[in-house]
Formats: sequence, C-alpha cells, structure tokens
Amino acid sequence: MATRRTRKWLNVKERKSKFAVRQTTRSEILHVEEEGYIAPDADDNEEEEERVVDLTQADIKSSVDLFSAQKRFDLELPLYGSYHIDYTRNGRHLLLGGRKGHIAAFDWQTKKLHCEMNVMEQVNDVKWLHIETMYAVAQRQWTYIYDNQGVEVHCLKVLDRSLHLEFLPYHFLLAATNEAGYLSYIDVSIGKKVASYNTRIANGNGKCGTSIMCQNPSNALIGLGHAGGVLTFWSPNQREPLVKMLAHKSTIRSVTIDQTGTYMATSGVDAKLKIWDLRNYQCLKEYRTSSNGASTLAFSQKKLLAASYRDVVEIYKDLYDEESTSNELPRYLLHRCPNGSSASSVAFCPYEDVLGVGHDRGFISLLVPGAGEPNFDALEANPYQTKKQRKQAEVKQLLDKIQPDMITLDNSVLGEVDRKAFVRKQEEKRNNFNFVKPKELIVQADKKKGKIGKRLARKTQIRDAKLKEYLQQQKLKRKKTKN
Repeated sequence: MATRRTRKWLNVKERKSKFAVRQTTRSEILHVEEEGYIAPDADDNEEEEERVVDLTQADIKSSVDLFSAQKRFDLELPLYGSYHIDYTRNGRHLLLGGRKGHIAAFDWQTKKLHCEMNVMEQVNDVKWLHIETMYAVAQRQWTYIYDNQGVEVHCLKVLDRSLHLEFLPYHFLLAATNEAGYLSYIDVSIGKKVASYNTRIANGNGKCGTSIMCQNPSNALIGLGHAGGVLTFWSPNQREPLVKMLAHKSTIRSVTIDQTGTYMATSGVDAKLKIWDLRNYQCLKEYRTSSNGASTLAFSQKKLLAASYRDVVEIYKDLYDEESTSNELPRYLLHRCPNGSSASSVAFCPYEDVLGVGHDRGFISLLVPGAGEPNFDALEANPYQTKKQRKQAEVKQLLDKIQPDMITLDNSVLGEVDRKAFVRKQEEKRNNFNFVKPKELIVQADKKKGKIGKRLARKTQIRDAKLKEYLQQQKLKRKKTKN
C-alpha cells in the first residue's frame, strides 16, 4: 500500500511529465523545417533503389537550389595530404589539417578564410575547441593551441607525441592519446592536466598503444580501439576502463557513436561492419564489407552512416533496422574521390545536409540529403550567432561547466540529487551544533618605553596586587570554614 508521501511524489512526477509533454508539443509548432531524403518514385523498389545509389553529385547539385548547390565544392591540395577535418558544433566553420603541416581554418559557407599556415612539422590530428576562435593541433612533438588568426596561444608539452584528439565541450576537456599508449585529459579553461593513464593494452608489435579514438556525446566517455579487436571506454575518474569488450576478432580500424549515445558502429580488418546497441552492448547487425574494412566512419545527426574504403565513400541508411532480415549493406549514396585518392577523414556537418571528406589530395564537400537536423536550438548551437552572442555563449558555457568527476557510464546522474553529499552535510551540521567555540586568546603587543609604557606597567602592577590580595582573602576564608 502506497503511503501518503509516495502518492504525493507520484502525483508531482505525473504533473511534471504532463507539463513536459505539453511544452514539447507547443515547441514542435515552431519547427517548420522538415528533413528529406532521396526516395524512389516508381513501384519497382529494387530498380529504383539501384538508381538512387547510382546518383552522382552532379545530379544532386543540378536538382537543388542555388544556395544548397554552393555547398558542393572541391579543394585541390595535392602537396600536403592526407587531410584531417573537423566542423564546429554549430556547423559554420571548418578546420583542415594536412599530414605535412598545412593548417587552414575558414567559414566554409561564405568561403571566408580565417587563417592558413604551415607549421613545418607533421600534423596527426586537428580539433576545434569550445568556440571557433581556438583550435588544437596534434603535431609531431607536442600539442599546440592556435587562435583563428594562426597565432600560437599555448604549447601543451604535457601532451607529447599525440596521435588523436577529442574535445568534450560540456567539460572543457581536451583528451589525447599518444604513441606510448597514454590517455591524457587537459582542462583548457584553467590549463591544467586532469588525468593521465596508461591503457596497458598491447598492440600487435608488443607495445602499448591505440589505433583509433572516439567520444560518446551523451556521457563524454572516450572510446579507444586496440589490436585484437578490443574496445575500451574510459573516464578521467578511474585508472581502469569502465567497459572492455571484444568487438572484432582482428584490429579495429574505426569507431563512431551517434549523438544520442544509443548506437555505435565499428569496422575491423576482418572486413566486417557491426552496429551495436550501447544500452546493453549487444550487436544488432553485422555486415560484410569489401577490402580490409572501412578506414573511417561517421554518424550524422539523423543516423546516416558514412564509411570510406580507400578512394570510395559510401553512405548507408537504416543500418540498425531490426525488422530488416537482409545482410546486404543498405547503400544510400556513393562517391569516388578524384585521382584515386584515399579518404583519411569523414565528418558530417551539423545542421547541414553536407558530408566533408578529407583525402590525400585535398578536401571534398558532398551533398547528402537528409543528413542534418533541420531545426537547431539557438541556445545550444547557433549557426547565425553574432560576435556579441558568441561572447555571451562562452561565458554561459563556463558557468555551466560540468566537473570531470561527473563523467560516468550513467549520464542520468547529472539530473539527480546527490543524496550522499546532502546527508553528509546534514550530519556535519548536527555534529557542529553542540560544539562550543573556545575563547580567543588576546595577546597584546609590546609597547615602547615611555609614558604609555609606564602607564600600562603601573596598571598591570595594580591589577596583579589586587588579584593577589583577593586570592589571600579567599585562602583565609577556606581555613576558617575548615576549623
């Protein structure tokens, strides 16, 4: 039988749930934009499906409006490849990092260049930080932070020989893995190292190291792929992985996780592509791929999956459909890089139907209808924000910063009350309630010799004499009472 307190709690919870549903329904009226896909028109689904896959970028570009057609372009940079790419959270700015030291940051929609330079050193990875005016570059020896003018802001010598970078925007943490197999966290808001752990998982050559790195956007865990098909998830709070699983029977080539943290895609040297459910860490689908498996993977906001196989980039749709019994990959679109260049990095642009591909000879921007979220939250990521709004958003992000010790496997902890800490504080208050604070001992400073010093000495002598006389009288009284 439910108590009165339980019934009251259930009523409050039900009332809040109804209010949330009502507010969500009201806000959906403002979402006037709708996503769309390339769909067949005829009744023959197989024939039309093949026709959709065979569509080229030229066909799609000729069928869209002029503003969308400008988002399809190529950058030929044959001297400094292969290129790593990264988009900002609002999808407005693009960062390119060539293997041979070429760095470029620009507004890819207006084609306005922020900075371009050559660091004259090998570049392993590039990553935007919390705003578009700062980005990190993993170079051969150390990791550097530059501003959007190309000026070096900081040299992170604690991140040496870094191979992969990941930035956690809600925690202001820059995570990096190096050649020795260490996973390190740097708080970029204060410039201090938070944690550094050795993964202690050997590669095929007998040394510790990681082959790939990704992050779970829902709970900020860092996923690392190792030789032998081992996949681990790490938190800066523990020296051991929170999750350790055998994803493939061979070395993992690429891993990606969707925005909700529900689905994960992995590819291995065994030429298999697997779709996982991270709620129970079970494999939902397993597909056979060509060559040695996909070298890079990326999920879009609408759960389209992009995979690169040497010079071919394929986009899949409805990979995690449990009702489908087919073992063939549901190809949606396909594109081949120019001049046989191998794709080294793929990334979907947030809030845009665009896929960025970095390859050996430059960069390609592809049109992928239905990839991006059509409605954005301006308080979360605003593609049209002004300079003043950007500064205000940065201050708000710093105020809403989540501490690293709150990175756990269960992300629902952030919305709950820390009952243990509350009970501990209440006990401390209860224990300190009966505590009597001791009187403070007042020590007078020595005075210099003079009139003031003599006056104080005279007062002290008189006080001591009266005290001595009073003690003698009390002593005599006690003797009389005894007699």
